[in-house]
Amino acid sequence: MQRHLTLILLTLIATVQFFDRALMVVVMEPVKHEFSLSDSQLGLLSGLSYAVAFALAGIPLGWLADRVNRQRLLAGLLLAWSALVAACAQAGSFAALVASRVGIGAADAGGQPCSVSMLADLYSRERRAGAVAVLYAGVPLGMAGGFMGGAMLAAYHGWRAGFMAAAVMGGALSVLLILLVREPRRGASDGPASASEQPPPPLTVTLRFMLGQRSLVHLFAASVLVTISSSAVMSWIGSLLIRSHGLDLPGVGLLTAVCMGGFGALGTLLFGWASDRLGEEDMSRQLRLMAALALGLTLAGSVVALAPSIIAVAVALALFAACVAGLNGPTYALSQSLVRLRMRGLSMSVLIVALNLIGVGVGPTLAGVLSDLFASRFGESSVRWAMVCLLLITLPAVLLFSRAALTVRDDLDRAQAHHAP
Repeated sequence: MQRHLTLILLTLIATVQFFDRALMVVVMEPVKHEFSLSDSQLGLLSGLSYAVAFALAGIPLGWLADRVNRQRLLAGLLLAWSALVAACAQAGSFAALVASRVGIGAADAGGQPCSVSMLADLYSRERRAGAVAVLYAGVPLGMAGGFMGGAMLAAYHGWRAGFMAAAVMGGALSVLLILLVREPRRGASDGPASASEQPPPPLTVTLRFMLGQRSLVHLFAASVLVTISSSAVMSWIGSLLIRSHGLDLPGVGLLTAVCMGGFGALGTLLFGWASDRLGEEDMSRQLRLMAALALGLTLAGSVVALAPSIIAVAVALALFAACVAGLNGPTYALSQSLVRLRMRGLSMSVLIVALNLIGVGVGPTLAGVLSDLFASRFGESSVRWAMVCLLLITLPAVLLFSRAALTVRDDLDRAQAHHAP
């Protein structure tokens, strides 16, 4: 019962934090007009300002998550995050808004290493992808709330109201986390208690071990490429729908909430379950499924960018969201299974720092720069072609996931051997 309660609360925390990220996307046009910003500045605001701070804080917080009480660390970070989101709602200038997003990125950096590491201690390797998929169902659910609820709040109460709502919810969840969740014993799902009593290895030892896991390196590289393209589409979808299809903010919120939120959550749970089933017999099948999902999101995302019909865009966006979200469960579960017990927090941090610094940082920002460059030729359609250019980056990820499948069984055996006392 305790592990399910922990999973529920961690999922709610992820939901609220991604509500904030989606809200930033949906209010980009009102923010642009209020502060007279260019598309490049919008890309900086939605991508690089958050990602650089996330990267600088990510590795130290992941290192810390392997050494301290993760429940208390997460609760403290969530309180700080809530205060910074409230500051975002009060920003009176572009500089103040960027500064608040920098702080939010830093506070957010320790959340996923703490959460996923705790779940890895509560759920066995055979059930881990499904549990992590439930956690990451909070991503599309939060995005759905941010797109729909945030759009409605922005339309009727201004773009700042949604950020205040997120700050209040985050503060409440931090209190519930302190009161209801206990720190799990490290390695509880992997072996005897003595295995978790080994001291955490030095940073250099952990990084060398990770680099020696070929499937882990390929997994990380593929995930970064996927995130560059998917974050570009997700960050600019609101602007695309407004500029190229004439939707208003409530219309954008409804369409993105249903397609990206609803079908994203469905894809997370469905492919998380499928990953567990495939992995029961052969873990390499998980990675072959991930290669297929990467190819699927590339094709569906291209239709989203180029289709002239809003109905075609909606269908393709639903498929795109399901494929992107479907990668979460197996990706983050494997990041825990392919390393030693006391390396899990740092492994997760390295992954999410790479995803945010390179993926989230580069994707939306580069899309904004390309959109500005294409504007003289394509006008309001410039964002379409910026998206297509970024989606092509996903194609090498298909090959990298397939390469990881060739060595994952040996790497899992190597990681598991180190769990023994």
